[in-house]
Amino acid sequence: MNSRDMRIGAKTAIALIVDDDPVMRILIRKALETDGFSVHESEDGRQAVASFPQLQPDIVLMDVMMPELDGFGACREIRGLPQGTRTPILMLTGLDDLDSINRAFDAGATDFIAKPINWGVLGYRVRYLLRSANTLEQLVRNQESLAEAQRIAHLGNWEWDIEQDQVYWSAETYRVLGLEDDATTADMASFMERIHPEERGQAQDALRQFISEGHAIDTTHRVVLDDGSIRYIHILGLTRRTADGRASFVAGTIQDITDRKKAEERIRYLAYYDALTTLPNRQFFLEQVQRSLAFARRHGRLLGVLSLDLDQFKRINDTLGHSLGDDLLVAVSKRLGDSVRTTDAVARLQLASDGLARLGGDEFSVLLTELVHFHDAAKVAHRILDELKSPFRLGDQEVFVTASRGIALFPNDGETPEILVKNADTAMHYAKEQGRNNYQFYGGGMNATALEKLALEAQLRKALEREEFILHYQPKVSALDGRVTGVEALVRWNHPALGIVGPNQFISVAEEIGLIIPLGEWVLATACRQLRAWQQAGCAPISVAVNIAGSHFRQPNLLTSVADALRDTGMDPNLLEIEVTESMLMDNVEGTIAVLRNLKSMGVQLAIDDFGTGYSSLAYLKRFPLDTLKIDRSFIKDAPGDAGDAALTTAIIGMAHSLNLGVVAEGVELQSQFDFLKERGCDVIQGYLISRPVPPENILELIDMRESMAGIATQPVKVKAG
Repeated sequence: MNSRDMRIGAKTAIALIVDDDPVMRILIRKALETDGFSVHESEDGRQAVASFPQLQPDIVLMDVMMPELDGFGACREIRGLPQGTRTPILMLTGLDDLDSINRAFDAGATDFIAKPINWGVLGYRVRYLLRSANTLEQLVRNQESLAEAQRIAHLGNWEWDIEQDQVYWSAETYRVLGLEDDATTADMASFMERIHPEERGQAQDALRQFISEGHAIDTTHRVVLDDGSIRYIHILGLTRRTADGRASFVAGTIQDITDRKKAEERIRYLAYYDALTTLPNRQFFLEQVQRSLAFARRHGRLLGVLSLDLDQFKRINDTLGHSLGDDLLVAVSKRLGDSVRTTDAVARLQLASDGLARLGGDEFSVLLTELVHFHDAAKVAHRILDELKSPFRLGDQEVFVTASRGIALFPNDGETPEILVKNADTAMHYAKEQGRNNYQFYGGGMNATALEKLALEAQLRKALEREEFILHYQPKVSALDGRVTGVEALVRWNHPALGIVGPNQFISVAEEIGLIIPLGEWVLATACRQLRAWQQAGCAPISVAVNIAGSHFRQPNLLTSVADALRDTGMDPNLLEIEVTESMLMDNVEGTIAVLRNLKSMGVQLAIDDFGTGYSSLAYLKRFPLDTLKIDRSFIKDAPGDAGDAALTTAIIGMAHSLNLGVVAEGVELQSQFDFLKERGCDVIQGYLISRPVPPENILELIDMRESMAGIATQPVKVKAG
């Protein structure tokens, strides 16, 4: 610090001289200005107190004896000002005036200087006081910054003199413990009273071990506040030991980590629980199975994993929308929780719901413990079936749900969580293949079937881009004269290794993997293109019927697909017949009617396929803008020999005609069936008696042959079938 430039930080230090003697003020001013101070004067204490807030001097030199307000009073009042609490005040006293010196310190003076003043020493004395004041100010600011940082971090510090049994807590330590620092004594007993009763004994044991063994304290505990709320605290501490090794002093920190704990619990919840149903997820379930397997191995117990998947959930989701689909999953999870008793699963682990988990989508798993016999697992499967029988109310809709279930047992079906879950899943898929709404125990042969299905899925995904699909066409003939009136397009898979594969072997898989829509669009476009090619080859006008899958029918782009196929081929819309099933019509009646009307506005024909296998009523059937009704082959199979089938077929034909619908009979294989249907007024016949599905190049030959035999409809036409 330059004696000619007395500065504090970026500004010149300000000195306030308070003395009623003008000569003394002049002398002090001259001495301080020589040392670089900016000097201001006051004639008495009252004037000094009044000017202090605005001036805010860095140091005050104050005479003791003054009129109006003496130095003691002025010092006391300055100390009462917010700006004057830590400003150094140097009192000017007589050399032997000890009473004045004591009174000066009582009034808040920082130091004193005796008169007569040594002018050579005054500047050094003032600078020393300023350095001390600046150091103290910086220390106070550091302490305040530390206290603020601790408050922000919820971090307090504490000390414990073990030998004297004296405890110190910082202000933040009191706040962390939810205590008032002016109403609570800082001691270990008060601290232990705040620890949660379930952890108090553990905390006391840890403290005793710390004192006796000298290990560092590093523990986390819950504390209970006066309002009953819980906080999590983290305590760190280090000890100082005496020469003989005894712990004598401990210092440490205490931090409120409640927010961090909540964040950790939230992260754990997100990692281990399903957000929609609040059930454990796959990861948590596998860990539960792992723990239970360890117990089962030690005690030679039987353990099972039950995998469950809702039947046709995708159809429900697509029909009602994803929001109601989510509501259904939540409702199902609650029912499943009710059906699975505590003895069926491991003990509750925090939020775990009796070993029930949602593995993803509409797939759930149940951990089965306490099994005495494999029949016990079957009982759980039956309980689940019973629990799901009642309909679910979703908004204004009433939905019936069934589920396929698969069971894998330890130790026979696997010894790890992953294998047990995989094998239970394999058994569940096998249950679906057996007609759904049943359960199956895992069998070794199921894995081979599952692998074959996976291979089929992989090949099927590439089949469309490799142009491996082809269409065969089955003719439909007039019951009156035997002429071909139309064909039905039927897809085949020309597999490079297996040859021609029928739709019953791959359509269901195509639906599962989402290929059915692009496949349906390909069939639609290809059939229209083929019909146009026949017409250009001179074929008489016939119609082509295309089956539309349920998932394709519910897609918004169906109308665009149909319009594109008609536009690209230039085909007469009246020659395209769209076939939909009875169950598809009833999924969403109002939405179905709107789609059908839009199709009709394009000019296409509409047919209801497989009639009689669904649940439509005459009242609903009247509302659909249909052109044709196709009687399912199951009614034709035993007619006319079976009186019941014959009566039903006759009734269907009569009902269809009353609604001005044309009637097509599928699956006609015998002449007696043909004659019966013709006699009952059926319009069109389709089946092996006429022809099997054939490649497109055989259709023109078949049409020519039927034309030449017009009126002799009792004779089948032999055409090489594909």
